[in-house]
Order: sequence, then structure tokens, then C-alpha cells
Amino acid sequence: MTLLNLFLVFLKIGVLGYGGGLAIIALVYDSIQQFGTISESEFANWVAITQVTPGPVGLNIATFTGYGADGVIGSIVATLGVALPAFVIVSLVCKVLFKYMDSWGVQGALTGVRPATIGLVGTALVTLVKPAIFSESHLGAAFVEALATTQFDWVALGIMAASVYLIMKKKMNPIIVLLIMGAVGAVLQA
Repeated sequence: MTLLNLFLVFLKIGVLGYGGGLAIIALVYDSIQQFGTISESEFANWVAITQVTPGPVGLNIATFTGYGADGVIGSIVATLGVALPAFVIVSLVCKVLFKYMDSWGVQGALTGVRPATIGLVGTALVTLVKPAIFSESHLGAAFVEALATTQFDWVALGIMAASVYLIMKKKMNPIIVLLIMGAVGAVLQA
């Protein structure tokens, strides 16, 4: 029953996960709770790992969750569950979309979906920021504790601000920034 349930949960994520990536983080987090207790911090770590591994976020999390629930077979079942809807939907939509691309209905639907996707990414931000900044095992714990007794992680906030600055203002390659900030985080965590 676990494999069928695993497949159905990730099939649902595959069908409802419009926008992919960070837009489906809240849906994935809520959906995988039934396969074991996963804390917000642990889930945030999974998302971070999926950002640096090849492939889509949903697919990678399906693989991690499936493996945790039922080993290699669970990984395969969860991955197929999340990928199957996208394969079928994209195949069907491509045929129809090219035929009706200039239609006012298609243009209106695409215009209406954009703000919803931004809202979903905002939900992912809220889901991921809380454990990253307000958790007990935050980056630079010793440094932050020396400055104040608060749970707020100033180092993580500084890393985030520096990343945004380097990418947006200095136009640095995001991969280089990711590597630099990952190294800074690793040093401060030690």
C-alpha cells in the first residue's frame, strides 16, 4: 500500500504543481508529511540540496522522499508519479497550444496564471525562510549567541543579502555566488 500511496501523492503533486520548482514547495511539504516526520529545517535542507543537484526540484524531492519511504523502489515509484503528469500534459498541450496560440482565451489564461505563480513562489519563500533564519541549528550559531540570545540567524540573513547584492548589483554568476556562500556557510557552521 505504501508504494501505491507514494505514487498517488506524487501524481497529485505532478498534476497540481503548476509553475514547478519553488512554486510547488508548500504543496510538496504538506503532501509528504504522511511518509514520516520531517521537520521544516530538514525539508529546507532537502530543497537546498535539490537546487544544486541536476533536475527539477519536485523530481528530486520525490526521489528523496521515495527513498526514505521505501528505498530504491520507492524512489522510482515517487519519481514516476511526479513526472508522468508533466509528460502527458506537455504532450497534449503542445499540440493544442501551437494551433490556438493567438487566441484571446489562451493569451488570457497565460496572463492570469502569472500572478498565481508569483504567489506560489512567495509561499515557498515563507516556507523556507522560517527554518533558515529562526531555527535552533542556524548558521553561525556560536557567533550569533555571542552577540545576542535571540534565535534569529543574522549570519544567514547576511549571506542572503550578500548573495542578492552580488547577483543583482554586481552581476556575478549565480553558480559562483552559490559556491562562495556555501563555503562561507560551511566555515561558519563549523
